Amino acid sequence: MTDTMEESEVAHDVLTKADRCDVGGCPAQAFVLVKFLTGELMFCGHHYNKYEASLAKDAFDVIDTRDEINSKPESSA
Repeated sequence: MTDTMEESEVAHDVLTKADRCDVGGCPAQAFVLVKFLTGELMFCGHHYNKYEASLAKDAFDVIDTRDEINSKPESSA
């Protein structure tokens, strides 16, 4: 298993369809988890794009699953 596959699997375990953007009033699904020394914040793709530069200054880890936006789940046949 490659590092990329492991990171992808971790991202799937961390963010679920029930997770929502932490920006006040935004009901969108969270696709980015930003970890800081003092806690974590989740963002939809739009809000992460908007604040990415300022978040990068203080974040020590970012789990970004924006590539899954609008993807259809695989069938389990």
